[in-house]
Amino acid sequence: MLLSVLMMGPGWSQSNGHAGGSTDDVPAAIRQIHLDRDSGDLAGARKRLLELQQQSEVDLSVEFVLLARKAVGHLEATQIDALYIAAADSLTHTDCTAGNCEQRLLIRTVVATHLVQAGQSQVAVPVLVAAMDELQRTQVAGGDKRQQSLVNVAMQTARLELNAPRPESAETLYQSILQFAETHSGRQAVADNRAMAMLGLGWATAMQPERQRDAAERLQQFADAFPTHQDAPQTLAMRIHCLRQLDQWDESDSATDDFLSRWPAHELTESLVLETLARRLDPGPWSPTPAVADWISAQGDTQRWSIDLVAAVLSVAGEALPADRFDVLVERLATEDSNGQRTAGVLSELSHNEGAAVAEQVAARLIACDLPAASEMACESACRWAGRTGRWSMLALAAGTIELDQPIAARTVHVDRLFAEALTQTSQGKQAFTWWAHLVDQRGATDFATLLRCAETAVSHAEVTEAGRRLDRVRRCVDELATEKMDIKTALVDLLDADLAIRRLDFPRARSLFEKVVQSPQSTAGLRGRAQWMIGETHFMQHHFAEAIDAYRQVEGMDPGGPYAAPSLVQAGKSFEQLGRTQEAGVCYGTLLNRFADSAHAAEARRRMASLPGTRQKSPGRAGKNADAFDSDSSRLRR
Repeated sequence: MLLSVLMMGPGWSQSNGHAGGSTDDVPAAIRQIHLDRDSGDLAGARKRLLELQQQSEVDLSVEFVLLARKAVGHLEATQIDALYIAAADSLTHTDCTAGNCEQRLLIRTVVATHLVQAGQSQVAVPVLVAAMDELQRTQVAGGDKRQQSLVNVAMQTARLELNAPRPESAETLYQSILQFAETHSGRQAVADNRAMAMLGLGWATAMQPERQRDAAERLQQFADAFPTHQDAPQTLAMRIHCLRQLDQWDESDSATDDFLSRWPAHELTESLVLETLARRLDPGPWSPTPAVADWISAQGDTQRWSIDLVAAVLSVAGEALPADRFDVLVERLATEDSNGQRTAGVLSELSHNEGAAVAEQVAARLIACDLPAASEMACESACRWAGRTGRWSMLALAAGTIELDQPIAARTVHVDRLFAEALTQTSQGKQAFTWWAHLVDQRGATDFATLLRCAETAVSHAEVTEAGRRLDRVRRCVDELATEKMDIKTALVDLLDADLAIRRLDFPRARSLFEKVVQSPQSTAGLRGRAQWMIGETHFMQHHFAEAIDAYRQVEGMDPGGPYAAPSLVQAGKSFEQLGRTQEAGVCYGTLLNRFADSAHAAEARRRMASLPGTRQKSPGRAGKNADAFDSDSSRLRR
């Protein structure tokens, strides 16, 4: 059919001029090309036709197309493609007239069709644009069916370019199609494709980062022209995205509200709301648009929300949610957050945006372990947050409701460790020891920190024999370790061992262990200060008050400003009182009030100082041997 149409069309000699070579030479060359083609010498015909194209400006488009079709299966694919491209190029040698318009349209359609089928849609774009531009420019009828075929090929090509993705060439082709649609002859040809052409134009523009403003306008034009089109929601969602890229938030919010009112259950609604929630950059109360607030609190189907949206709504709008909706979202977070990361994010976000009360509500539900399907890691994240933010009472309260002989699936070892630590931090020592022992004996914890905490609480609250057993276990752990921090671990164990020796009333052994900590080069200032303080305490408990004073006076030198500096002054004052040396005691209390007025020991120092007789009558320098020693080594007492 194609061959007959082309051969029936006007010949080159009737309609086309020439600019190079003699008039007689061209027909002769064409006849030779026909002879070569008909005899099967397609390579020779191709060579002669290309040479003729170089020598003249005659329109040889029909010859190129006929040869290209004949050469299928005989010449290489690239050579055939080149023949079709040459056909399109040859049309530029002549103008479109009433006599050849339909043939030119057909040739370009054939060329573009072949190129698209050959996977060269990008090369087909200028061929199609030239065809439509020519039809617009000349306003010569090319036949409705032929024009429709051209538009169909152009739409297919533009779609391929859009998916390539080559949005610039897709935009060029879609624009050409729509411009053609504005002409009298093109209106009918494009009618069935106008909606998709407008949509493709907007989409191709949106795919170019620097063209977001143009894209927003073109997408809106499509939505206005085809408000009920099946792709209208996707189009307006893309427009909203473009506006957000431009930081046009007011316009974007208005468009989002419109989208939610028209398609509240659309699959894209969630992503739009999620982006809206993510936009809040500044801490403080959230101020949503009416439609977004209504969708979050009432319209949106929470069972269809992704876990990401659940977390975002709790983080940003948790305080504004109805109670039943809040509970549903917390339960979904607890059961679907398999790795705990979203729970951690929700609690962190709430804490930083004046939502601490809401964060505590979320954490309380998870920490209580009263959601049967809650994931281990979601519960652990909540417990970690509580510990990290110092909410030990919340953890201790939850621990008090749990029966250790009835394990709960959602409780990881780390959760039990946090419960034990919470009881320790809230001075519930006996319960704390029960939990630490459970961690070691039932849950198999063997890390040094857990063993140390277990031994520490045992030394304070368990039977002496049990405490000794726990202490031996942690010391074996130290012996098994070979790290650069082993000496510090040894010092910590020695401190506990010394505390246990005090419970056994073995004060010499206790002092020996404390002195070992003081003398260790690996001990920190804090450990030395505590050990030195306890040396003084052992003397004080034995009523060796002079020795106690000598020990207390060294505390601050080992850990200046440390936690035992103030109590060492109180205890030194008490020791002086026991020796009847009230002036020296007053110096100790006065120094504490001058230097540590805000400490927890200030009230006791003030009370004891007030009860001293004649504190100011004598100089502390004449108080005696022990006072001189305390004063000379710590001139701060005179400040």
